[in-house]
Amino acid sequence: MRSNGSIGVVLPRTAFVNKGSEGFREWVYTQTTARRIDFLRNTGRWMFSAEPRYGIALISAKNCPPDDTHKVELAATAYSNESWAQQSGSPGILLDRSLFGFGWMTPQLRSQDEADLLAKLRVGSPFPLGSAGTQESAHTQASEGRWQCFPVAELHETNHKHLWSDASGGWPLWKGESFDQYNPHGAGARQCPTNDPVWKKLRKSRPGSTSMLAESTQLKHRVQAVSAELGRARVAFRGIGRLDDNRTVIACLIPPQVLLTNSSPYVAFIGGDTQTQATCLGIMNSLPFDWQARRFVEANLNFFMLESLIVPDLDDESFAVIGRAGARLSAVDERYDDFAAETGVDYGPLPEQERQRLLVEIDARVALAWKLTVENLRLMFDDFTTDAVPPAYRDAMTRRLRELT
Repeated sequence: MRSNGSIGVVLPRTAFVNKGSEGFREWVYTQTTARRIDFLRNTGRWMFSAEPRYGIALISAKNCPPDDTHKVELAATAYSNESWAQQSGSPGILLDRSLFGFGWMTPQLRSQDEADLLAKLRVGSPFPLGSAGTQESAHTQASEGRWQCFPVAELHETNHKHLWSDASGGWPLWKGESFDQYNPHGAGARQCPTNDPVWKKLRKSRPGSTSMLAESTQLKHRVQAVSAELGRARVAFRGIGRLDDNRTVIACLIPPQVLLTNSSPYVAFIGGDTQTQATCLGIMNSLPFDWQARRFVEANLNFFMLESLIVPDLDDESFAVIGRAGARLSAVDERYDDFAAETGVDYGPLPEQERQRLLVEIDARVALAWKLTVENLRLMFDDFTTDAVPPAYRDAMTRRLRELT
């Protein structure tokens, strides 16, 4: 609605993060002077009798372009009448341009301290362009990414169902629920034949055409990247991930000769080796990367969202350490014998103490690369339940970050 040059809008929270709403967000932030945005969640249906899981956004703006010094006031998320009464009467956080994601994706923040932490986590390289080397790196210039990758949805759960509905053999077909972080358990797997119609869908004629890499890479190289991934162990992630889940980003190295539905897209690497795969996987499953994702994700970790996230710049040592740890965590049994040999790690079950040590090492190295402090970690931990990140793990990660710094 408009009144005296002012604009008031009520929209789903997804309008502030989805790719299809880029044009709207550009208009709001560049053609109007967006004054304040309040986010609300209909938990317990306290606002109205409708779906409680998704967020609502209230925006007030002035119908004129902003000046160069303008900052948008962003309020925290209200979950009840009481929290809304407190929130609506309190000043919000002033958003700097650097805190927005690509396409003016708008973060959810609860305090200035969270805004300061997010500012640190938005320094680095876009996910598809890989972690750049630091100035101390002997082999990688700061401007060069260590990988180029793009997400791929392999087989569509609905549109391609006829390809496997009556199958009695073939390769296992996994969906998002078939794995957890570093845990390729295969729950809910079905069989999918590996006949010509299926292979035609797997090979993809124009992969990555909507990816950030589309303009900088040739189609033939993206086609080759998809072909190289088929049949080998590859990095996949759950397409459904909510900001209030135990973890929002859930990635796993899928065993060779396993197919995937669109609820579990995989990451295709252009010219990437297994070391690169393992390091990328380690970063994706790290706590700092997850915290960043939780600022933007509403209900789905879609391709646009993933490509908008930032990965930290890593020196050679941290890149190698994260890669080795990610590879060993992934090589859980004999299905990964080739992958283990290529990355120089053993395969098989890990003692719980060693598994925790490797997870801590990855998280601490990623935190170090983003120059996080112990105070940053404490704030980050507040976003996770103690079931998701137990107190002992928090203490171990804090100690390791102190040692590294």
